[in-house]
Amino acid sequence: MSAASICKEASMSETQMAGPPATPPPNPLAQFLPQRSAGLKLLLVCALALLMAIPALFVFGVVQDRRMGADRALEQISDSIGGRQSLLGPVLVLPYAKAVGPLTSDRQVFGHVIVFAETGDAKANIDVSERRRGIHSIPVFDASVSFRAKFDPAKLRDSLPEGAEPIWDDARLYLGVSDMRGIREAFLVTANGKDVSMEPALQTAPGQNGYTPVPRADIRLAGGRIEGLETETRPLEIAARIRITGADRFAIGPFAKDTSMTLTSNWNDPSFQGGKLPDRHNVGEKGVDGFTASWRVPYLARGIPGAGTNIDLSEVNAPGWRDMAVRFIKQVSPYQSVERALKYAAMFIGFVFLAWFLFEVTSRARAHPAQYVLVGLAQSIFYILLLAFSERIGFDAAFVIAATMTVGLISAYATSVFRSRKYGLRALGILTGIYSLIYVLMRAESQALLAGALASFAAIALTMYMTRNIDWYGSRVSRTPA
Repeated sequence: MSAASICKEASMSETQMAGPPATPPPNPLAQFLPQRSAGLKLLLVCALALLMAIPALFVFGVVQDRRMGADRALEQISDSIGGRQSLLGPVLVLPYAKAVGPLTSDRQVFGHVIVFAETGDAKANIDVSERRRGIHSIPVFDASVSFRAKFDPAKLRDSLPEGAEPIWDDARLYLGVSDMRGIREAFLVTANGKDVSMEPALQTAPGQNGYTPVPRADIRLAGGRIEGLETETRPLEIAARIRITGADRFAIGPFAKDTSMTLTSNWNDPSFQGGKLPDRHNVGEKGVDGFTASWRVPYLARGIPGAGTNIDLSEVNAPGWRDMAVRFIKQVSPYQSVERALKYAAMFIGFVFLAWFLFEVTSRARAHPAQYVLVGLAQSIFYILLLAFSERIGFDAAFVIAATMTVGLISAYATSVFRSRKYGLRALGILTGIYSLIYVLMRAESQALLAGALASFAAIALTMYMTRNIDWYGSRVSRTPA
């Protein structure tokens, strides 16, 4: 017998003595692995849904950056035609001199008293158009404004401090504009039918005593000398006309004790702002483009005295406090709409993940956590697509394109993952419903909470029904028929 045969027989005898190979002991935690435990897989899916909300935060940062780009476009356009405009109607300023000592020959101090009109009326006809800067379209306006104000000369002396003597020859009338770059024509101002020559307040020549009565204000003032007040007995009636351009926002402060204002414009999407909303307004009624609005601010509602020496005219035009204002906005801002959609990103990612989980427990296929992540990333990219398209073609068309691309991609992926065209069609139907709900939430802001709450309740109810026969511990899996 050869040596090779002897070695082979010895090896076979050793194998027979050792017996069959030992099997590893069962893992007591195997039933709790995601591949076998539906309960643990559901918890993992919920955790992934929360984690996939993180990319939505980065998209939110992109939205803020694009919004800043739109603001820069507004600033660039404002450099040429004027920005947000706030106007101040006619205000009378009367200088005075007051002796410090008991004798009239003692040193005198000078000051001025600001007197508001008894009644004031403003009318503005605003023509709004759009200018583009890059991909951004900014509403700009060309406004023709007329003011009428009526002063009572008999009350001028009563407005002075005790012991003060008015300097009638230096009395001035002031009007204000926040951004002088928008002035397109010279101010046309008359006082009782006589023309008043207006000049920038910073260039106002000093009065006879070297005192220049320029009131405090955070807007640019233009002033002109008013003559004959000392002997005037009839009411002082002021009429002024201004043509001014600007962008985004137009406002007028309550420049009289009792102020009325009427605006007309060709713009269909006004946003009324300021310290007082219009008493009446009509927007796009009877098939006519544009809007009309009217305000009235009575003396007590204005909250500023009719005359005084320490009045800051900035208070009259304080934005959002006392002014009567309108913003010319687009009906749907892409940035505002995308931000609103991002607020519900975690919920909608959870809806899609929940649908995939139901596909998984009702089919023989299994989805890996990495596949859930890919689906979540596709949903995050939807918001970037929506933002990019809406800046160029409008929100509605952008939503249709972005949603169609996302729904088609995820549905095709579901067909591949679950190896069934039936599940791809189910994914198509469910995702279409989900993205339709997103559109409703972005459009119906006042009903968004109710719609979202009902959708969440319906989703959890459907999940409870579909998984009623699932063995969550994984010892056995009983599936509901697909």
